[in-house]
Amino acid sequence: MKRKLLSLLLASAMLLGVAVPALAAEASDRELMEVTAKVKATLDLDTELYDDFQGYSEEDVLLGKRWQLSWTGDGISLSITADASGKIYAYNAYRAVEEVAVALPSRSNGGRLDIPRLPEDKSVAAFETAKAFLAKVLEAPVESVELSNDYRPSLRQDTYWYNGSVLLNGLASPISCHVSVRASDLTVLRFDRGDMNSGYLGGVPGKDTTVTDAQARRLLRSTLDMEAKYVLTDDGKTARVQYVPLSGDSYYVDGVTGELINLTELRAKLWRSGGSGGAMNRFDVMESPEAAADSALKSTLTQAEKDGAAILKDALAKEDLDKVLKNAWPELGLDKYTLATASYSLYEKKLEEGVERTPEDYDITCRLTYGRQLDNATANKYVTVDAKTGELKSLRSGRSYKDGWPETFPVSVPVNTARGTAEAFLTAFAGDNYAKLGLFSTDNAKETKGWQHTFTFQQTANGYFYEGNSYTVSVDAQDGTINYVSGSFDPEVELITPKRVVTKTQAIEAYEGAMDLQYSYMEVPVSISLAGQQLMPLLKEAGYEFVNSLKTGFVLSQPEKKHIHAVDAETGEVVSWDYTPGEEAAMTYDDLDGHWVKASAEELAVFRIGFFGGSMRPADVLTQRDMLALLLSVEGYEFDPAKATKDEVDWLYSRAYSYGLVTPETRDEDKAITRGELVKVLLDSAGYEKIAAIPGIFRCDFADAASIPTDQMGYAALAQGLGLIKGGSDGSFAAARTATRAEAISFLYQYMK
Repeated sequence: MKRKLLSLLLASAMLLGVAVPALAAEASDRELMEVTAKVKATLDLDTELYDDFQGYSEEDVLLGKRWQLSWTGDGISLSITADASGKIYAYNAYRAVEEVAVALPSRSNGGRLDIPRLPEDKSVAAFETAKAFLAKVLEAPVESVELSNDYRPSLRQDTYWYNGSVLLNGLASPISCHVSVRASDLTVLRFDRGDMNSGYLGGVPGKDTTVTDAQARRLLRSTLDMEAKYVLTDDGKTARVQYVPLSGDSYYVDGVTGELINLTELRAKLWRSGGSGGAMNRFDVMESPEAAADSALKSTLTQAEKDGAAILKDALAKEDLDKVLKNAWPELGLDKYTLATASYSLYEKKLEEGVERTPEDYDITCRLTYGRQLDNATANKYVTVDAKTGELKSLRSGRSYKDGWPETFPVSVPVNTARGTAEAFLTAFAGDNYAKLGLFSTDNAKETKGWQHTFTFQQTANGYFYEGNSYTVSVDAQDGTINYVSGSFDPEVELITPKRVVTKTQAIEAYEGAMDLQYSYMEVPVSISLAGQQLMPLLKEAGYEFVNSLKTGFVLSQPEKKHIHAVDAETGEVVSWDYTPGEEAAMTYDDLDGHWVKASAEELAVFRIGFFGGSMRPADVLTQRDMLALLLSVEGYEFDPAKATKDEVDWLYSRAYSYGLVTPETRDEDKAITRGELVKVLLDSAGYEKIAAIPGIFRCDFADAASIPTDQMGYAALAQGLGLIKGGSDGSFAAARTATRAEAISFLYQYMK
């Protein structure tokens, strides 16, 4: 949809002649001053701090006049978009913040762990600030707001973000709004409305309706359609027949007329003049990777590198895989293509706990890339195979055209012939599973204006399809070769035959009855002919054919915190799942009542920092594995040392190596960590190791200061100065004493506090 900015001032000048520009400018100045005054009054805005101000207007026949107001000063700026009445559509404030010197280096790739300070929680005050701002800029009583407060505690909280929707006369509307509040001083930084660049013909209609809920549900029910098919259950082993809703057009019931409206068709009219296109990347023959591999082989390999190389010992070379493919599957037509590249991928097989992985415990696949030059195009085929056997896994194809994508393609192979080719191929590819398949869908190249016919086959039993076991095959409509193969079949899935089956009508009634009926405002495209004889010519000149309007109407929607996705074909009951958007289980401990570390542990837990698993076990000895799990939780890694598998522990240590917390040579998972070692790792991770190593400059007041080794004195003094340790019951540093899990939490909390 094309849009032009129309200048009413220019139109006035044409009507009134040469004497008008000065008057127009004077009127424009007056309008700018009036709008500015209204905006300042709305926001109770003090602009004395700004040194410069500019304002200009933009006009659109549908949107009307929108003013862009801009204030700037020393390190500060403010911009506001408002209409002629002073209604605010956007607000952006900026104030330069002095950089705060940070003693700790931030984490970078392969760098140190970044342990920030615990931020002050201002979420409640920020939310109230956002609501107070919206109360100023929305036009009561017609406009109000439904603002979501999805605050999640964050260690690096510098801005609170809120999203919501504008309610019109108390009903939901398509107008979104956004507000952000700076955490440091609770200043509103940004506000914008979703209709800033949208105009609604006719304004906001009234909300009253004479249409009953029963009438709306009856009409909307008539638009629903469902399909009975097998659906895999939660156990992953059985599939049951369910009625699943089919996708289709969107409908609503007009709140004024009670008419059933196809909203999809109306929107298609709105966007019909638009289009999109694109071209695929051209195929270029790439240099074989063997040269780089040969260079690597000349270097001296470690044992780990040799073990890694051994994994590939059974993988076939690309030339061998090419021969296997062409001999086994001539239907792919690869003899007319040139093999360019091969890309190998490793996948770990699932092993039982405690089993040592060997080179044989990996699956290896290889993706072979083929290319062929056609008259006006380049054709590609990408074939994935088992790299050890050459077994075909999948195939996809692509084309790029020198002169752009053709509107139509020649079809030399009829769809029925192509179906026979696809079925013959699938008979060999799917093996014994082919007998269980049925043709589910066909895409005819003539109808789709494509270059291939596509067929989808799914497992069928008792007249129902199961899409979990399915294959899709495409046949080139010009040369009859196979262009696409994808799919899988799990013979272990049991298809449960229903004893009885409810009718589709009963299923639709159950599905519709479980859905919510929402009465709200919605965006509906209408013809510009409804704008009237004065406005319609201007809209047409501006490039409009259809414009949006606000209408009240009824739609079916999913219930809150629930998703209805099917109806059981045997029982007629809806199949759904409950969910809570954006929420995650809180991090809690069940063994800290009355313990001295409880308050510190729970404050860290708000930010999901600590020991996962539900229990702190505060008196337990701190192991090396426990220490790493605690420190890495600062970076968002959630790890339960008590339940971790070997692979998960290896993963934990790989992260610890990357942060320099330990080295592979010092890995000792069950080693008891002393208080001195804990302090050293914590301060080293924060970047203090060079400072702590400076001799002769440190002193501390611990009771055992005289016995603290020289190489630990710097750490002891820093720990005392930073407040990590106040001394044990006897006021000592006790560097050699084994640390507990509670002490680890306390040390970390005191550092971050």
